[in-house]
Amino acid sequence: MSEQTSATIPTTSNRGKWLTLVALCLGLFMIVMDGNVVNLAIPKILQSFGSTLSQMEWVNNAYLLVFAVFLITFGRLGDEIGRKKLFIAGLITFTVGSLLCGISQNVSTLIAFRAFQALGGAAMMPATLSIISATFEKKQRGIAMGVWGAIAGLGIALGPIIGGNLTELGLGQHLNTLLHVTEFWRYVFYINLPVGVLGVLGAMFFVHESREENFSKQYDIPGIILAALAVFFLTFGFIEGPTYGWWTVAKDFTIGGHVLSLGSLSLIPLFFTLAVIFFVLFILRERRISKDPLVDLRLFQNRNFSVGNIATTILSFGMMGAFFLLPLFLQSILGYSPKESGTILLPLAIALMIAAPIAGKLSDRFGAKYMITGGLIVGAVGAFIMAHFQLTTTTHDLILPFIITGIGMGFAMAPLTNATLLDIPPSEVGGASGVLTTFRQVGAVMGIAILGAFLQSSMPNNMTTHVNAIPNLPSAAKEKLGVLVQSGDFLSQSGNQAGLQQQVGALLMPTGATKPTAQALAQVQQLGTAIVTAGKQGFTDSINTTLKLAALFMLIGAGTSLFLRRGKSEHEPDVPMAG
Repeated sequence: MSEQTSATIPTTSNRGKWLTLVALCLGLFMIVMDGNVVNLAIPKILQSFGSTLSQMEWVNNAYLLVFAVFLITFGRLGDEIGRKKLFIAGLITFTVGSLLCGISQNVSTLIAFRAFQALGGAAMMPATLSIISATFEKKQRGIAMGVWGAIAGLGIALGPIIGGNLTELGLGQHLNTLLHVTEFWRYVFYINLPVGVLGVLGAMFFVHESREENFSKQYDIPGIILAALAVFFLTFGFIEGPTYGWWTVAKDFTIGGHVLSLGSLSLIPLFFTLAVIFFVLFILRERRISKDPLVDLRLFQNRNFSVGNIATTILSFGMMGAFFLLPLFLQSILGYSPKESGTILLPLAIALMIAAPIAGKLSDRFGAKYMITGGLIVGAVGAFIMAHFQLTTTTHDLILPFIITGIGMGFAMAPLTNATLLDIPPSEVGGASGVLTTFRQVGAVMGIAILGAFLQSSMPNNMTTHVNAIPNLPSAAKEKLGVLVQSGDFLSQSGNQAGLQQQVGALLMPTGATKPTAQALAQVQQLGTAIVTAGKQGFTDSINTTLKLAALFMLIGAGTSLFLRRGKSEHEPDVPMAG
């Protein structure tokens, strides 16, 4: 590794450090909030452009792919050319990308500008962590990381609320007229503009530059390409696995109108195989480079860094999987709007916001190891309590498990980030932050994809069980509903009680009759209600089982965190370092 003396670490006043943190958190808040806000606007964007659902999926997928692919490269680039420069460049790129997304006139340009926006996010995210590590000495770094985690929680909390209000109401009649905005979904991108401007100004005045002074100016281009390809195929595989099939073909894979086929075998296993191949080639490449590799593989000889990346992946897997499931239950089963769902999730996010800086402060004093373990256990307990949803669940019933889960996530997330980067030399903290953020992002994508696939695969059996248990339902109706359940359309149609009643009514009509009798109508209404309930109960059972799986992964993460080293940094003294 590069020696500690090869890095420029600024000496910053205590007040200056916290102003630096404020500037960094503006950029972080914008990135986290943007993902939550855009998700809520997707239906309105689809309606505005008249695009297909598969096209709209790429509004998010393009962002996720580009973001994941460039994290390692930009993290290391910050070490070499300057972390402040890269953070500001990323902030400007993200803000300009937001403007371009807002003025997009078709879905193709929107997808392209989302990819451009992701370049800015990929430059900013690892820079926030590396600048914190370069600015704060170890005894204060925990609470700084805690504030970082709290702001991430704030973005998660406010994203759905802001997104729901902007998409439905815009900025109010007068401002909408003044700004000539009639499609309110565009505000979910425009909202980033004032935040981005404030962030750039704050970074220019309050963030001090830090970099690796002994960089040889020889960029590891082959390493960048191999790492990008490995992360691309891995992330793409997890994103598109549910669409194209994890093993057998569920949908034709087309590029430029041409179908790529391996017979009945899906292309997803091929993508995972390519990810492994490029990853192995990347490792072989990095082992041969003695000067300024993209990733110094000796970082993984550090126990905290290796264990921390694994635990971070598991935490992101369980946490994002759970966050993905909650809105589904709130909206599909309990019938809340996206805006209402965001409000209901506030106790979870607020608990995370409060717990994160407290955990950071305590980890500065007592160490992070057992705090991370305890936080993951508490988070698992919260997820397990949630995994007992009922059709009669009320918002009051959700408060306690949401608070427990939020506290657990808050106590695990920030100390885990700090512990992972604890022993990294200042000269390499940017590249290490890029690696950590990539592991976190891949874990989140895996959680949503794998837990989502598990949810979908368990629904048909659960729904069929509840449909078959309905008394007095004719066998012909059961057979028809069984086909509907297996097709995957039952959940969407279970919300259309009138439509299902009409189908059941047709099955109940006597042969040759033009309409059902009054007695049949009453029976139809009763059975229609029972069918809707069966569909929702089957979906709820599947969500509960999937939440238990997420809780299990959090417990595995807790066990993994026990391998973290509890002691102080091997590379950094407890005094500020002058550049």
